[in-house]
Amino acid sequence: MPAAWFREHLGCPDCQLPLPADTCTCGFAIPVGTPLDLRPQHPRPRTFAHQIGTTAPSDLATCRIERPVVTYGGPRATRDSSELFSAIADRLKPGARLLDLGCGPRDQAKPAEHYGLAYVGVDYSSPDADLLADAHALPFVDRTFDVVLSYAVFEHLYDPYVAAREVERVLAKDGVFVAVVSQGEPFHESYFHHTSLGVLALLRSAGLNALQLWPSVDTLHSLAEMGRYPVVIRGLIAAIDKLDRAMPFLAPRKFLHGTPREKAIDELHRSGSICFVAVRTESR
Repeated sequence: MPAAWFREHLGCPDCQLPLPADTCTCGFAIPVGTPLDLRPQHPRPRTFAHQIGTTAPSDLATCRIERPVVTYGGPRATRDSSELFSAIADRLKPGARLLDLGCGPRDQAKPAEHYGLAYVGVDYSSPDADLLADAHALPFVDRTFDVVLSYAVFEHLYDPYVAAREVERVLAKDGVFVAVVSQGEPFHESYFHHTSLGVLALLRSAGLNALQLWPSVDTLHSLAEMGRYPVVIRGLIAAIDKLDRAMPFLAPRKFLHGTPREKAIDELHRSGSICFVAVRTESR
């Protein structure tokens, strides 16, 4: 992204006012170095209303629960995002601005470029990022991005509700939020893992409307790959995972009588992580 574009859309992470120069009126100063460090220095308190009660169960009843057909045919990222991009392909217009929140190795830049998107990768500590930033205080002015992509990030955030509000704030009108979050994966320097109801409650609280949820690999697979167990135990879990996938008829009532949606929701509840697509509502 050109330097002039950055200057036009940067916001102070401390006070969230536009940041036209290297120093904000609140005292925030951009340190010298690469990547540009826009992590908070003296963050001011944030206040917002949080409504008591939840619509998550009814949201789950009406949300699409299906794995997207993979239409993406570009270069694969290290962290495979082909399902995520396929799910929002009809919303991706050349020149649209995409924020990769928690970009890590910046591996999603190639898929974004495949669609002709203007890519910005931010991360709290990765040297490959375009900007160093904190998801709880994004250094951009309101309504900057058309798409926010977040690949396995929200479980690592100490306050996902604040971060979800930040996603909503920087999304443009009709902007889309596409992400994957941990559910049944074991601890991996993570704070909050999200069930389907947790995802829906989080999105609703931020003024985001969930359009679609779908499961990644089963929790058994995640435990075998990531679990902090002895190698022998992980091997046994992997074997059980293969058996479970090969023999769904071991649960005959569910196998024979469950509706396709009931089976899809059951798979979602067993998943190691959950993928979703949400859009910004106009209620805020």
